[in-house]
Amino acid sequence: MSKPSRPRDGSASPMLSRQLRPTVRALSQQGENIVSRVYTAVRAEVAEYAAVRDAQVLAEIENMIRINVGIWFRALLDGRPPDAETLRPVADLARRRVHQGIPMTSLLHSFRVGCTVLWQAFLDGVQHQHSARDEVLLRLSPYMLYHTDLLGQTISHAYADEQRRGERWQSRLQHELCSIVFDRSEDREGFHERAQALGIDPLGRRIALAFALPTPGPGDAGAEDALETLTAQLGAGAEPRPIGTLRRGHALIWMAVPSGENSVHRERLLSSQLAQLPALRGRSQVAGLGLAGSGPQGWRLSAEQALRVLDIGRRLATPAPLFLYSDYVLDDTALQSRNVAGYLESLLELIAPEPHLLETLDCYFLQRRQRKTVADSLGIHPNTLAYRLQRIEALLKADLDKLSWQSRLSAALLMRRMGRGESQSLAA
Repeated sequence: MSKPSRPRDGSASPMLSRQLRPTVRALSQQGENIVSRVYTAVRAEVAEYAAVRDAQVLAEIENMIRINVGIWFRALLDGRPPDAETLRPVADLARRRVHQGIPMTSLLHSFRVGCTVLWQAFLDGVQHQHSARDEVLLRLSPYMLYHTDLLGQTISHAYADEQRRGERWQSRLQHELCSIVFDRSEDREGFHERAQALGIDPLGRRIALAFALPTPGPGDAGAEDALETLTAQLGAGAEPRPIGTLRRGHALIWMAVPSGENSVHRERLLSSQLAQLPALRGRSQVAGLGLAGSGPQGWRLSAEQALRVLDIGRRLATPAPLFLYSDYVLDDTALQSRNVAGYLESLLELIAPEPHLLETLDCYFLQRRQRKTVADSLGIHPNTLAYRLQRIEALLKADLDKLSWQSRLSAALLMRRMGRGESQSLAA
């Protein structure tokens, strides 16, 4: 029996004795039977492979088994391990598994099953030849371990490399999509093209979430990590996938409103989901929720609203981890107009000479017009409160029971609490 040579890495080369070579050649001619055994075992033992119904994918799985079985016998008969060119088809098929949605764990599981069946078939072929059996167990089993490891590494490296390529490609497309939203929101064609390439509906509605990061700053690796963590937590099981970006020290994430679902219902579900996020529960971050919008301009508007409501919460010094723009939508819409803001300020100027009236009116709306609660909060008698409210109505020529006056005064008082300062749009 010839002594096996050793390649540079110290593993045994698959050198066959003259007695074993005919047996191996005969076994190689039965390769299709082995391929069938491996295919059956893989489909039976690997759940993801058992679930495959696509005929083309099944044909590829069978072909990959055929290639691996062929590489094994060719290595034995040629007396040397497979080279890079021989392994190229294995790597190519492993890359395709990424795009077919087969996890790497399942791919490697199927490979291990295949190697086990192949080795068993090989042992079955030599079980009645005592000298051949000893050579297989003592000389070829070390090479089988090396061979399995070599192909396993080829598969895992190719799969991981394809994943990284896909992530880089998706990251670039996502960056371009967000750039269109903020810088060229009129470019609907470019938005549609990139959205479809990412596998998301360009016409679908999205709700923007804005997170005030604890360590904001351009190029901050911590901000990138925070965005990735938040996107992963929100995207767990979410379909379609969330889209995230960084904007002026904030993380922005657009969540999809499923087709046919009421946007108010989706807002409530997102609010419940956000309340469970570790960062918000630990108060290390604060979130704002915009209104649903579609297309690049709708995405931008939703993002501006999410950022705007964070600014409102900050300026009101409200101690809460989550702010909904829908809570302030009517008030804030009024404040966005300069002449409306001026009118609202003028209303309060009519009662400003009597500061206790301004304080009473503010408390009246903060306590949701519950007169007993308002009187207790101000530490005054209910009759005193009634007199003050009548005085306010007389000065404003208003009726506090009318919804139109409630809306105007609510917006005016919100503006006052915010300091009447103009906030810059963080999405601009």
